[in-house]
Amino acid sequence: MNNNELKESPWDGLHEECGVFGMYDFDGNDVASSIYYGLFALQHRGQESCGIAVSETNGPKGKVTSYKDMGLVNEVFTGKQLEAMKGDIGVGHVRYSTAGSSTRENAQPLVLNYVKGTLALAHNGNLINAKELRKDLEYTGAIFQTTIDSEVIAYHIARERLNSKTAEEAVRRACQKLKGAYALVVASPRKLIGARDPYGFKPLVIGKRDNAYIITSETCALETIDAEYVRDVLPGEVVTISPEGGIQSDMTMCLPKEQEARCIFEYIYFARPDSHIDGVSVYASRIQAGRFLAMDSPVDADLVVGVPESGNAAAQGYALQSGIPYGTAFVKNGYVGRTFIKPKQS
Repeated sequence: MNNNELKESPWDGLHEECGVFGMYDFDGNDVASSIYYGLFALQHRGQESCGIAVSETNGPKGKVTSYKDMGLVNEVFTGKQLEAMKGDIGVGHVRYSTAGSSTRENAQPLVLNYVKGTLALAHNGNLINAKELRKDLEYTGAIFQTTIDSEVIAYHIARERLNSKTAEEAVRRACQKLKGAYALVVASPRKLIGARDPYGFKPLVIGKRDNAYIITSETCALETIDAEYVRDVLPGEVVTISPEGGIQSDMTMCLPKEQEARCIFEYIYFARPDSHIDGVSVYASRIQAGRFLAMDSPVDADLVVGVPESGNAAAQGYALQSGIPYGTAFVKNGYVGRTFIKPKQS
């Protein structure tokens, strides 16, 4: 290999679909247990690994307590572990890798220790230019500890922070280098930051419970911890949450409305049916999809059945539109988890 070549790594082709959950309690209450229940509600978005990182905003600046491992949320964390995780700000993550290695090293959140302090980052999405960004960083001496494109984002945030006045400015400047789909939640020592790609591929919402704020992938996670929905993070928006400024918005990256694009797979399969994405009920969208299918492709049948679980609502919509009775023909074993998002289909 000459100096102008880089050896192909196992990172090539690795992408992921995940769930993120960030929380900042302005009253200083610990957030680890709430993040746990939020991740439990997002378990359908990833069942390979999970993690939580928290810090105390009134404690030593830069001290982050984190734990992550392979497995489901209720397998990885115990009550004793959560009790030991002291901090009023933090982020959590559940992971599903669509390709590449499924290892503990690739679990999130990622915790950065750099010259400006610390950051904890959780990322959901796919970057189409991550390989190029990674190589650029490697040529300048960066050493990667994982094979996920989330670490590429983390490196760029750390580098942009050197020349940025604030952590949120660094996040925005790093995001301007990214191409693809992403929803980020970042916990700095004193701020909770969320960012959504300019097209709005991946969902991200803001919630509130008493004097605590949440940024997470789906509204169902808010309901689990008895938080109220505030609004969606807009495509291209960077939001910063702090006691001093409340919810602040940076719309620099936003595109004209007609250029926005959503991931249809969120509505068809990935999101939980009781969630709302950009004001649209996931369950209602599946019902409507079934109705459209019945209008487009009518059949002469005795019964309409869905393939559990995501196909059930669409089948109900087909039955409603066609007038053919809806019934149950397949029963899924509730202990096997989501089958499509398993690392291997064997």
